[in-house]
Amino acid sequence: MNDKRNIMYQQQIDKILEKIKRLGLKLDPVISQESLVKIEKELNVQLPETYKIYLTKIQNGGISDKLHEKAPYYGIYPIEKSIEEIQEWEIDLSQPFPLTEDLEYAEQNQTDIQQVLDQYQNTSTIEGSFPICEYGCGDFFRLVITGEKSGEVWVDSGVINDTGFYSLKVDILTFFENWLNRQIEILSDPTKKLVNAYYSFLEFGNNERYKITE
Repeated sequence: MNDKRNIMYQQQIDKILEKIKRLGLKLDPVISQESLVKIEKELNVQLPETYKIYLTKIQNGGISDKLHEKAPYYGIYPIEKSIEEIQEWEIDLSQPFPLTEDLEYAEQNQTDIQQVLDQYQNTSTIEGSFPICEYGCGDFFRLVITGEKSGEVWVDSGVINDTGFYSLKVDILTFFENWLNRQIEILSDPTKKLVNAYYSFLEFGNNERYKITE
């Protein structure tokens, strides 16, 4: 990383750590840089820089059986669990993540929805990505590892479910920080805990599909 980017990332890390302290969160341990280098060699990939920062400076994971305890929803997976998942699902990280924009099944120009499902509702649509967080009911957040959108967090609501795939248009650090901001807002005003919105799984991103309803 160049010096300017180093400074930018350090400023974001400092803000995140300050917000964690304010909320009194007890996070999981970080992973060493040496361990990540070994993992990258084993997987034969270069992990996104912001993902490595999250794992080495914030926490390696944050998974929980309690909603919003250490990270968004049921927590962010430790990298070891993400690797187990891609091995179980036989996800090929050497192949680039194929999507560059949202893919909503209902918006595809095909009259037969089954044709759409046959084309996209399979693991070829999530090649080059890690599962990093469970939203619930078969929806997952994925981090793009290889491809044009490397480093972006996406919603997978299209392999198990039949909705589609959506970019949050943020990296994992911003995804986590946006979640922290929301927890601080709730801490200040508990009446804001429940929010009704279109595409609610996009809450901690920057996708214009997310809209709060009255």
